[in-house]
Amino acid sequence: MTAIASPDLIAKLDHILRAGSPDLRARMLQEVAGLFLDDAHRLSEHQVSLFDDILICLTESVELRTLTTLSRSLADLHLVPRELARRLANHDDADVAAPILRTCECIPDADLIDIAWMRAEGHLCAIAGRKAVNQELTDILLMRGDGNVLRALARNPGADITSAGLAMMVDAAERDAEIAAALVSREDLPHHVLADLIKRSTPRQQARLLKCARPEFRDAIRAAIDAGLAAKPVQAV
Repeated sequence: MTAIASPDLIAKLDHILRAGSPDLRARMLQEVAGLFLDDAHRLSEHQVSLFDDILICLTESVELRTLTTLSRSLADLHLVPRELARRLANHDDADVAAPILRTCECIPDADLIDIAWMRAEGHLCAIAGRKAVNQELTDILLMRGDGNVLRALARNPGADITSAGLAMMVDAAERDAEIAAALVSREDLPHHVLADLIKRSTPRQQARLLKCARPEFRDAIRAAIDAGLAAKPVQAV
């Protein structure tokens, strides 16, 4: 941490923040980010806050690829510069935002909800892949997302999906085999939802779902298939 407070570095920062070119800012950003990453495991919250202020200033007017690299380097850290992370998560470019949105644990749920309402598919897919996605977020993602977002949610065991959300998923699964396969692989899929999904599937789809389903679901799937066959009217000869 002494490196960030050295007179030489402070003087360089002051010059760059006042009159530095974008290239010079990018080089300094890489240098300061490197110092932070080297010491991140032993920094206090106050020290992280100091890095936060400096890194935010240095991110102005740098290229997207530099910001994307920074986002990837910060995403998995336990203690990150919070305001910088929030700005990266809300960046217009999904490549910049996605690493933070997908992995960083410091982004408040309220921010994620705002981003889910305002941003496009790249941002939504990243949020759908988070380790934990609460019910309010899943409902927003289901309402606003395309097939890629729904597939990401269906595959994510940490996505807490409401009853209404599962109904939307089953509707989508009729048209998307990947969503259907992901649903029957979920441990938390209620049996009545499973039965509805099987009832609305073609025989070919049912066979595929039986093959990819969790072992504990296969008897229920067979029962749902048999129930569907029994419910079909017998045609007169």
